[in-house]
Amino acid sequence: MSEKLPSRKPRPSERQHNVYSYDDRDIESFGDDMEPRRNRKGYPDHRHPSVDRESIRSMSGDRSHRSRTGNLKTTDTPTNIDDPHLKTTDTRTNMDDPHLRQPKKRSKGVMLYLKGLWRTKQTADLENKDEEIQTTLRELIIYLVFLTIVLILTLGMISTNMYWFTKVLSDLFIETMFEADGAETNFKESSRISHFWGFAENVMINGLYWDFWYDNNDPVGNVSSEDRNILYENKLLGVPRLRQVKVRNDSCIVHEDFRRTFRTCYDFYSSEAEDTESFGQETPTAWTYSSEKELDGYSHWGVLTTYGGGGFYEDLSLRRNETLERILELKQNLWITRGTRAIFFDFTVYNANINLFCIVKLVFEIPPTGGVIPSASFRTVKLLRYVTPFDYFVLACEFIFLTFIIYYTVEEICECVILKFDYLRSLWNYLDLITLVLAYVLIVFSIYRYIVIRPMINELLEEKKYANFDFIGFWQVQYNNAVGVLVFLVWIKLFKYISFNKTMAQLSITLSRCAKDIAGFAVMFFIVFFAFAQLGYLLFGTQVEDFRTFGTSIFTLLRTILGDFNYSAIEEANRVLGPVFFICYIFFVFFVLLNMFLAIINDTYSEVKSEISAQKSFVMSDYIMRCFGNLMKKLGYKSKVAGKETPIDDSKLTYNEIRDALRKCNFTDLEIEMFFAKYDIDADKGIGEEETKRLLTDLEGRRVTGPSLADKGAGESVSQEEFLMLKNRVTQMGESIIVVIDKVEAVLNKLDALGVSRQARDGRGQGGK
Repeated sequence: MSEKLPSRKPRPSERQHNVYSYDDRDIESFGDDMEPRRNRKGYPDHRHPSVDRESIRSMSGDRSHRSRTGNLKTTDTPTNIDDPHLKTTDTRTNMDDPHLRQPKKRSKGVMLYLKGLWRTKQTADLENKDEEIQTTLRELIIYLVFLTIVLILTLGMISTNMYWFTKVLSDLFIETMFEADGAETNFKESSRISHFWGFAENVMINGLYWDFWYDNNDPVGNVSSEDRNILYENKLLGVPRLRQVKVRNDSCIVHEDFRRTFRTCYDFYSSEAEDTESFGQETPTAWTYSSEKELDGYSHWGVLTTYGGGGFYEDLSLRRNETLERILELKQNLWITRGTRAIFFDFTVYNANINLFCIVKLVFEIPPTGGVIPSASFRTVKLLRYVTPFDYFVLACEFIFLTFIIYYTVEEICECVILKFDYLRSLWNYLDLITLVLAYVLIVFSIYRYIVIRPMINELLEEKKYANFDFIGFWQVQYNNAVGVLVFLVWIKLFKYISFNKTMAQLSITLSRCAKDIAGFAVMFFIVFFAFAQLGYLLFGTQVEDFRTFGTSIFTLLRTILGDFNYSAIEEANRVLGPVFFICYIFFVFFVLLNMFLAIINDTYSEVKSEISAQKSFVMSDYIMRCFGNLMKKLGYKSKVAGKETPIDDSKLTYNEIRDALRKCNFTDLEIEMFFAKYDIDADKGIGEEETKRLLTDLEGRRVTGPSLADKGAGESVSQEEFLMLKNRVTQMGESIIVVIDKVEAVLNKLDALGVSRQARDGRGQGGK
């Protein structure tokens, strides 16, 4: 430290920054003798900021001068240089000068912990590799814990028992055969009004009321009333309900040529055409209209249209004989008329063995064309969440989930404050916002369900009336759907935290690269696709079910791409145009457009894969093994990686560290190679302690003390190891010369091209004259 650099007069910019340190922006430009480059007035060239002896020493000295991310900095380092303009200043004793202020040392208190807790990869210092690795690893571990909690919550919400519960009830009411009009049929095959009455008198009565054991000969009266349940296990909550909606006689317009023939007209159901007039017997509710508000009902989306929650209803009984009498009374008094457009059969059951509710709705839609279109809805839900010990474990996980949501909310707020409008430029941030909104909606609904469901159940068990679970059942199904979407987004978001590995990032990189090509191709594809969909709807819409609407035609053609199609139905609908339509669609869409789409993705994927293979991938295991090696070293053990000893040399700078730093200071690849050719004596792509001493000595204008390799070669024989070192250096110099030759040839080719173009212009000018 006693040596001095030649004194010179610094420029004003250097007086402002007289603390010289090595970081990503401060690297000296090395010439032949490694002297700082100077301009005509003797000042250093600003293209290559100068470094002093202490800066170079910091590259190989104590690694404690490095920041946590791997950048090299020397701060508060006093020197003995006599030049007053070049002396470094201790920032701790001269903080009044704003140009000499340095960041304060981080405290180890609560503020530092909270700041690091919510630091993300977007807000961290990306130039600091250690900090980036630590932040990435911390985010990944926290998110994996969050993902585990979400998966536990889904396991507590869904179980395989739900499927079997739905299946047995569906088989009981949907698959059971009954006799109507002299033939056997079931609910799914019902097509006439008489089939509805046959279903109500047989399947519905026998399915709701189990009054006999096994052979229907032993009455259940001799058995406890607790067994008088559906399939002996499922408790009927409240009483079942029959309800119908009707339309008015003047709901449609008859053509004037047929008005003498047809004096009535009943249109499709709509809220404007709904009939609210009483008919038949005026006293009972089955013959008097009740509004949706009076029934506390909700609309239903059927096969044909959406039906309101009001109408004409009849609440049945908990006893078999009374229910059968009411059904026969409705049938004899013609409860179903020409204006009837839908009949609903609603009831709710509860199975205490598996703690599940099933809200059943059987619908018979009657279109203006006549006939019946049956449909069914079985909503199996878990409304009482906390019964078993595992349920209470899920409750604890729900509180942990709430804690994570609050944590990620604070994290997003911090990112918004720090990044400002740049926050909206990342698609991952939009995904984070959607995830948080869904999570808060689910939390609010869970609280609402817990508050509402218990008083409702207690009221239904005390009174014998209809159990209206439509609202809570509908929103519970929507809750389950939202949970499914949330889990899907949580899994997709995992790519955000494993994208540090280039191999893991292939999907996102490939899609981002080919997004423009796919967008252009999509326009062409959908033009052709919608043309075929419209053609199929017009050709086969009146005869083939898969083409009955334009929407179903679109999905049918999408299924055709996957090999799911009914060619015989198309051919039967139109023997000529059917085969022609099918062949043209398969050729243009399947063989041409689909293969073009795959070619776009394959080409982009090949490019991305080749680029990734050529790059050095960020390996998290390197950092982990280094930390493990340091830990073992402190414990007195030697670190072993892959079976061989690999001591960690923190005093040695790697090739990538020096190259990246020099490139940020606008050094060319040739200058970087010349630097390593001169100072990388052992040709190991790194600068060690001895090589750094040689560099420092050259900066001070002296040679390395002791015999050099050339002196050794003049006086004694060269060893095999030294010969290999020299050979590697010569090879590196040869590669550098090849690069220079290629660049010179490129310049000469450009000059030749310019000369030829100039001669051509001169020839055209003379010819014009």
